[in-house]
This record gives sequence, C-alpha cells and structure tokens, in this order.
Amino acid sequence: MPRRLPPSVSLASALSLSLLLVLSISSGVAAVRLQASPGSADRARGIEAFKQQRYREAISALQKALKKDGQDYEAWFIVGLALAKTKDLKNAGRSIKQALRIKPTSAEAHNGMAYVLLLRNKLPAAVLEAQTALKIDPQLAEPHYFIGVARLRMDARKDALDEAEAAIKTDPRFPPGYLLKSQALVSFYGDVLVSDPKSRAEKDRNRYREAATALERYLQLDPNSENKQTWIEQLESLKVYANSPEPSGDAAVHSSREVTTKVRVLKKPEPGYTETARQNQTSGTVVLKVVFASDGTVKHILVVKGLPDGLTEKSIKAALGIKFIPATINGKPASMFMQLEYSFNLY
Repeated sequence: MPRRLPPSVSLASALSLSLLLVLSISSGVAAVRLQASPGSADRARGIEAFKQQRYREAISALQKALKKDGQDYEAWFIVGLALAKTKDLKNAGRSIKQALRIKPTSAEAHNGMAYVLLLRNKLPAAVLEAQTALKIDPQLAEPHYFIGVARLRMDARKDALDEAEAAIKTDPRFPPGYLLKSQALVSFYGDVLVSDPKSRAEKDRNRYREAATALERYLQLDPNSENKQTWIEQLESLKVYANSPEPSGDAAVHSSREVTTKVRVLKKPEPGYTETARQNQTSGTVVLKVVFASDGTVKHILVVKGLPDGLTEKSIKAALGIKFIPATINGKPASMFMQLEYSFNLY
C-alpha cells in the first residue's frame, strides 16, 4: 500500500503559485514515528508542539533532548522539518543531514532533504535526494512530486508531467500530484506542436480542460488547502481558456489576429524582488496568460510558468496594475488574450 505522511506531521507549506504556480510546494514527507522515549520529557513536549504547529517551541524542546541523546534520529529529523517551516533552511538542511548520518537508509530523511533543497532552489540536488528516497522506498508518492516540481522549474515540462502521473499512480489520493499535473499541463501553452493555428488552439484547449479536471480533483482531496481561493480563481481561469473562443458579443475574448486595433499599454508596473527570493537567489521568468478586457481591466490571470518565494504573486499584482486602452473591433472596445512575462535576474 502507498505510504503517506499522517496529517500531524504534514509539510504543507504552499509556497506561492510557483509550480507552482505550482509552482507551489504543498506536500508531505513520508511517515516518521513521533513517539517519545521513556523519561524524555523534552522530546515528548517537542513532538507535541510540532503536531500543534508550534514550530519554534518544538525546535527548542527537541534541541534540549538532543543534548542528552545526540543519536536520536527522529529528533534530528523533526527539528529539520520544524526549521524548514520557520524558513531557517540552512539549519534545516544541517539537521536533516545529521539524521541521515545516523540513519543513511531513511527514505523519509532523504525526502525531507529534497524538500529543503527545493525550497533553497537547489534543483539538481533536490532531484538526487528524491531519487534516493525512491530507491529506498518506491511506494512513496512525495519524491515524485518533488522531482516534478524541480523539473518544471527547469522547463522539463514533459518530465514534470510524467512525475505527476507517477505520484498519482503511486497514491491516487495524494493531492499535490494533481496540482502538479494541472500546472505541468498549463505550462505547455504556446509550444509549437503543430503548424496549423486552429489545430494548435484546439490542443491548448484540450490541455486546459485536462488541467482543470486535475485541479478540481486537487481541491476535492484537499478542501482546506492553504491557498484555496487562489486555486479556485485559477480553476475559473482555466475554464475560460478551455472554452475559448467564447460566444460572439460583449462576452467574447479574441486573439490578436481577430481585432482591428490591438491593446495599447499605458502603464506597466514592475513587480520587484522579495527578500526571500534574494536570499535564495531565485531567478527566472514568470509567464502569465491574461485577458485585457473591453472594460479596461485585467481578468482571468492564468499562471503558465511561476517562480517561488513570492515572485509569482508579485507578478500577478503587477499585472493587475496595468493600465491600457482596450483593443477594438470595428471601432468598438473588445476583450483580447495577452501573454505577459516578468523576468527576475540577480546581478
């Protein structure tokens, strides 16, 4: 049977839209026993604090326990997870590395290390750790998810989709697998797969439909998702693109080929870096598909490619701040699809 992390030790972090959208990270690390050794009050208190998501309290108590027993693999591992939740990623990695020194064949510890490395944007190293976890325990779904997130950030979209399918096959009730699948499918937008524009548009619409189905499944399996409203909005946008072109009239959304005059941008705010992105040296490009509506507003923002550490959210906020003169058809304002790109580079 597939193994999943009990809710009490979930690593649900939902780091933005960075897959996520995706790409966002919202997953767990394989099961670890949370049992206190006899007479270890600090250990018991730390584990209970971790279960209650009081991470700093858990770190303090478990570090006291480790002074008495430095060979406590589980304490080192849980401290690492708690440090990751408090964004102290370097020390989180050190703690999990110590757990691996004690128990090098621990699949969950290798998986935890993959999680921390992914948060630090060390993508090849994260993939290697997740692959090691799978060699030890092929029945884990989470490593496939971590590998897929890394592959998606490296623009290996087909590989990311394959890893999403592998995670779902391993555990059909693993929510992040469906989220990754949705994001991977959306990321194919704009690929020159066929020469005929109409055929290409239909392939895009079919992918949007499949992506919407996967995202709906994610929301069913994780109804209390930390970023639930974000995913609901993403789902609504997916349905718009899956059903485009819409019926004629005021509700129609057109391509650039269909309008008489194109959108004229008057003001395009720049998103700027987040401090976390600077610390993690995150760089790359956020790609959004949007509708520049006939009423002068930006609507139906779909994240085609995201970045972690708040950069996707920064890009969405910047997109919503764009001022423009709408496209026209025969002199009347018309809604038009547009693709926006926001590049983030560290110098």
